[in-house]
Amino acid sequence: MRLFRHIPIKRKLTIIALLTSGVALLLASVAFAAWELVVFRKSMVNDLLITAEMVGYNSSAALSFDDPASAAETLKSLHADPHIMGGAVYRKDGTLFATYQRAHLNEPFHRPAVEPDGHRFTGNSLRLFRRIYLAGEHAGTVYLQCDLEEMQARLRRYALIVVMVMMGACLVAVLLSARMMTVISGPISHLARVVGVVAREKDYSVRAVKQDNDELGRLVDGFNEMLNQIQTQDRALQEARNHLEKRVAERTQELKSAHSQLMEASRQAGMAEIASNVLHNVGNALNSVNVSCNLVVDSLKRSKVTGLAQVAALLREHQGDLAAFITRDPGGQQLAVYLARLSENLCADREAAIHELNSLQRNIAHIKEIVAMQQNYARVAGVKEMINVVDLVEDSLRMNEVSLGRHGVEVVREFETVPPINADKHAILQILVNLVRNAKYACDESGRVDKRLTVRVAHGEGRIKISVSDNGVGIPPQNLTLIFSHGFTTRAGGHGFGLHSGALAAQEMGGALTVHSDGPGQGAIFTLELPLPIPGQSDLPSLSESDDTTILS
Repeated sequence: MRLFRHIPIKRKLTIIALLTSGVALLLASVAFAAWELVVFRKSMVNDLLITAEMVGYNSSAALSFDDPASAAETLKSLHADPHIMGGAVYRKDGTLFATYQRAHLNEPFHRPAVEPDGHRFTGNSLRLFRRIYLAGEHAGTVYLQCDLEEMQARLRRYALIVVMVMMGACLVAVLLSARMMTVISGPISHLARVVGVVAREKDYSVRAVKQDNDELGRLVDGFNEMLNQIQTQDRALQEARNHLEKRVAERTQELKSAHSQLMEASRQAGMAEIASNVLHNVGNALNSVNVSCNLVVDSLKRSKVTGLAQVAALLREHQGDLAAFITRDPGGQQLAVYLARLSENLCADREAAIHELNSLQRNIAHIKEIVAMQQNYARVAGVKEMINVVDLVEDSLRMNEVSLGRHGVEVVREFETVPPINADKHAILQILVNLVRNAKYACDESGRVDKRLTVRVAHGEGRIKISVSDNGVGIPPQNLTLIFSHGFTTRAGGHGFGLHSGALAAQEMGGALTVHSDGPGQGAIFTLELPLPIPGQSDLPSLSESDDTTILS
């Protein structure tokens, strides 16, 4: 049936009509020929049986008088039938008595042994045995062999007739189907053309023309009704599409506005995050400054420098007999020992004051460094520039240095030499400061004595990887998928914005912020991945970039 898939329906109908009529006619012809063959074979057997009866009757006297010549003459009468190949007369005991063979046989004639009465078709001949009776007694047997040429000729004529009849019938069927098929193929072809117009031009206003009230007519009605529904739905879809485009444009504008507001809020929140951290570290440094100042003041209050005034007054009192006073007076004799001890105390006070003043100077310098760093990053926020990643990591650690020291967190640095990158320094700093501070809180909340924070800088696979790991409280598995969600936090007083905005900022820069933790009490590792510059790509910052392209944490 696959051969008929791509044939037009008119030709299919013609082929079906030809096959149907041809098969029916062929079956009828074959049945007729088979019946004629059966009848003809029966007629041949009857004719040959009559001939055998006649030969037997005429040969009975010759058998009784043992006259083979007379029997041979009787057999010669068989030449009147051109289809008898030969014959024979056998005695009662089965010995050959007389024989006959037609002249010019195409194949030799064999005289078989005597068999019981009967006939059989073998090869191209019909063989028949018939007993000869004389006065009711068995006197001998007649054997006749006839060819089948007449039957074969008749079969050939039948075949020729069948072929001619089938050819005529097929011709008539083709002529009739050519006129009659238009009743079926016409409406179907018309419907196919309408379908092609609808599919090609997307025009649902065209309609098929109904020609009859039969199944094809109902098919055309159903097709037109389907087109009506499609046209109605298409009109509704077009209106909905136009309305949707308008709504999409409005929502897009609203999203742009909301995105701008979110970016500004993120930037302000990030700046507030850094400023809060700066103020916290400045406050810690100021506490150290206050402590140093109090220690210096207390040291001055407890100073033995007043003893010098007493010694000076005593020396002025004995100014006239100073030598005698020092050598003979018991108090004068202790003056040298007192001055030595006073000198030692004053030197110790001076060393302590110098130490506290040095500490005070360092804290003041640290405050100035933090303020200068914040001013520097505030000026470059949102602008890309070539930065040294290791220096930026050190800046984030310095901004948390006082808090880390106060909480007793050990910082371990594992830095590889990495190439500079072109990125937003302020955005990266915000992420790193937030990660360091979160690690500090995680270590502090764990209650461990050996609090440790490890910062690693490495590169590979076209990226720079900055990881901040701690041995703190760890993260439960159910929170790993929520850790970067907006508003999610497990720390009291947290707002859940830092990690979310950090992940967005990393994505905005073409990188990623990921987390790994083996579970509660196993610490956590946050990794910031940043893309390395592509060879041949310009490393200069783009002047078209603005603060609106940076996501702050």
